[in-house]
Amino acid sequence: MFDTRLRTIAIVTVASCTFSLPSNVAANWKTTKISDVTYVALQDYATAFRMQPAKKRKDKRELAFSGEHHQLVVKTGTREAIVDGVRHWLSYPVVTSGGKAFVSLADINSTLGPAQSPGSVQHRKIKTIVFDPGHGGHDRGGKSVYGYEKDYTLDVVNRARRILESKRVKVVQSRRSDFFVELSQRPAMVSNYKDPLFVSVHFNSAGWKPSANGVEVYALPPQGLPTTGKAPDPILDRRPSDGHAVVPASFVFANTMHHTLLGKLGSFDRGVKRARYAVLRHCDVPSILIEGAFLTNSTEAKNIHSSAWREKFASAIADGILAYMELANKNQLPPRAWNYKRASTDEFVWEE
Repeated sequence: MFDTRLRTIAIVTVASCTFSLPSNVAANWKTTKISDVTYVALQDYATAFRMQPAKKRKDKRELAFSGEHHQLVVKTGTREAIVDGVRHWLSYPVVTSGGKAFVSLADINSTLGPAQSPGSVQHRKIKTIVFDPGHGGHDRGGKSVYGYEKDYTLDVVNRARRILESKRVKVVQSRRSDFFVELSQRPAMVSNYKDPLFVSVHFNSAGWKPSANGVEVYALPPQGLPTTGKAPDPILDRRPSDGHAVVPASFVFANTMHHTLLGKLGSFDRGVKRARYAVLRHCDVPSILIEGAFLTNSTEAKNIHSSAWREKFASAIADGILAYMELANKNQLPPRAWNYKRASTDEFVWEE
């Protein structure tokens, strides 16, 4: 799984959102084993992406790097990282050894590299959007004091569909009304359409923590790597899934969507995460699952119940899809959250 041979990393221009030919930097990673995981010196990775140590942080465990086009902040001993202004969750913690910080080679290959160089990942042409409004029928999903998740997800998807169709994008849905669709059938429908992209839309719930808020976007973890918030599992992590064939593209799609949602909505940044949800495991085309806001948070529940806010959310989803389509179809780099005038995420929180 871990490739220690010569690797070429594409450095791309993100100041403008147009594609430019990358300036290739060959990085012959010098690796070391720490706790049976293959690691690379964090400074080596930063140098490959033309980043230099930035201003020291208040917490000595936090290490920051910046360059003309990229930013990276990590916190040693954790799996949390802020990459180009938004939160990400790594597969392994950033560690220290001999006075140096190290990041796993797996995270360079699956998270840091693709996040900072989305054009270096192979992307399929996209012609059809397959929306999956979460839940439906007897499965009501989460509940707020105003209503059920299944109704809100369908409304948002209907709105996003209208926006995309107005731009002549072909859109289909796993359900068009209030009925239940088996989880395995939702991603299976992509086989009926040409060059599809799969987007499952949900709202979050945390009854045990009413203050929980924000937006997060999920992609499938690579085979052999753990899900966000869980320790590595030598059995579950290695099970093959249809979605493993397109993990890099799914991740870049999730990252593109997350930047767009944060930039357009101004929500709290919960990060780009990894999970083995059934709709992601069984989908062999680029796929993501969006958790838009919390039904159990009083402020966000009011937002979700507002038709104006749902229209804004739907518009942001449509923009995220269009941004990824521009990358996949035209090699045009997607905007970052800071292109929408959103300040970079700066605080470290918790792993969940």
